[in-house]
Formats: sequence, C-alpha cells, structure tokens
Amino acid sequence: MVTIVDARTEDQAFLYELYRSTRIEEVSAWGWGDGELDAFLRMQFDLRQRSYALQYPLAQHGIILQNGVRVGGIILQETPHEIRLIDVSLVPEYRDGGIGTALLKRLQETAAARGKPIRLHVIRSNAAVSLYERLGFRLAEGDGIYAAMEWSTN
Repeated sequence: MVTIVDARTEDQAFLYELYRSTRIEEVSAWGWGDGELDAFLRMQFDLRQRSYALQYPLAQHGIILQNGVRVGGIILQETPHEIRLIDVSLVPEYRDGGIGTALLKRLQETAAARGKPIRLHVIRSNAAVSLYERLGFRLAEGDGIYAAMEWSTN
C-alpha cells in the first residue's frame, strides 16, 4: 500500500539521500572523490530546496511510503488553476515497480475531480518522460533540455 505523509524536519537526511541517488551516476563521471561529490551534491540539494521555496511557496512536501517504509518524495503545489508536480522521485530499489504509475494515476483522479490540469517540467533525457507520455501527458512547450508537459481531461 502506497501512501503520502507530510515531510518533516527529521526527513531531511532521507530527502538528501534520495536526491543524491538521482544525481550520483551523472556526477560520478566527473572523476571527483567521494568528499567532493558529497559536498557538491549537498550544495545542489540546498540550492534546489531554496529555489523551490521561492518559486513554489505553497508547495506540499511529502514522503512516499510503501507499507510504512520511506520509498520516495513528492512535491506538489495546487493553485486555483492547476496542480503542479514539482518533483517526484523514488529510491533506486523501488523504481520501475509501479509506484510512480500508481501515484500519477491517483493524482490524475484528483485533478479530474477538481477540473484542473497537471503540469510539470522534466529533463527530456529523464526516463520518466515515457511514463508521463504513457499516462496521457502531452508536450506543452520545451527547449533542448527541458520539456513542459501537461495532463488534462479536456
């Protein structure tokens, strides 16, 4: 059973490790030592947190649980006009197991009931793009690196 609970201050270490797991393969290729990698990723995590707080001041930060075990994180912001999926990620051992699909379908049900689209930005090379497309998200706009995607019942 997958549930979402509000993130708390004591979840910050887990959220950092989750973020690290999404970036470690990319930055490991740079040839840095463990200390340099960790310092860089901590700085990036902190900057991302601050950026999200400025861009999305009403965002809800959640911890994704499967049978009570922390398996990921999700950040959403709902406004009168949309539901913005700011970030969703799972720890490596829980990826590709249907959790992301179930969460997105549940979010789509919520959005449909409220008559709102779901909007997100994603790096085009992210494997999640194919998941979003499979669930009916369409490209709204984009540049060479990022894609703005949207799902709507219309």
